[in-house]
Amino acid sequence: MKTLVIDDELLARNRIVKLLNESELIDSVFQASSGKEAVKMIERIKPSLVFLDIHMTDMTGFDVLKKLNNINNLPIIIFVTAFDNFAVKAFEVKAFDFLLKPFKKERFFEVLNKGVDKINFEKDRSFRLQNSKMTKFLVNKETDFIKEENDFLERIVLKTGNKYFFIKTCDIKYITSSAYYAEIFLKNNEKHIDRISMSDFIKRLDPMDFIRINRSTIVKLSEIKEIISEGMGDYSIVMNGNKSFVLTKNYKSDFLKILNIKK
Repeated sequence: MKTLVIDDELLARNRIVKLLNESELIDSVFQASSGKEAVKMIERIKPSLVFLDIHMTDMTGFDVLKKLNNINNLPIIIFVTAFDNFAVKAFEVKAFDFLLKPFKKERFFEVLNKGVDKINFEKDRSFRLQNSKMTKFLVNKETDFIKEENDFLERIVLKTGNKYFFIKTCDIKYITSSAYYAEIFLKNNEKHIDRISMSDFIKRLDPMDFIRINRSTIVKLSEIKEIISEGMGDYSIVMNGNKSFVLTKNYKSDFLKILNIKK
């Protein structure tokens, strides 16, 4: 995995490079000592991960990002700064995370591991998407026109009384079953009920976004907060908001594979 360290202070760069070299997750490390050099190197070497100092002499880290607007597939950006007032702005420009100088070694590896996990997840997601498109192509190879879009639900129609309303699948956090109904929990903590089986429901949801973790639960991948190994091969899935579910044996292998988690 290519990683680029951008900082106009040599000592600051050297410390990050030293820590990166301690990790088995990083294949190669590159350095840039200015914003101008950083832009050129990102365009040339296309790193997966970037540690970007915010306050440099020739331009800020935010200026570097502005100059990369036309680049597809931007790397994961981790801002590095000695000023905590930049933290809010860092997230406003969609930085993955930030390190506040002086940072502890433990904090560095926490951020690094989180960034690598995100990169691996996106790679796997991209592979599954390409594989899905290829499968679709082979199945439909005798047709003259192959739709690029799939038939997965983007919104769900529900009825209350004599009124119909819609919820977007992108707003769903998780789904649980209750007898013959599915209970749909949204990010805003609303709950809705639909008369559909879990087996039918999961078939209509994008596998890039949703996965079944037991007979009665479907979760949105991006809403998973953490995965806890309970020992003896058991795992708990904790969602944003701290709702916890058990990952059962029949669904464990696919789940761990999708998230690139080794047993």
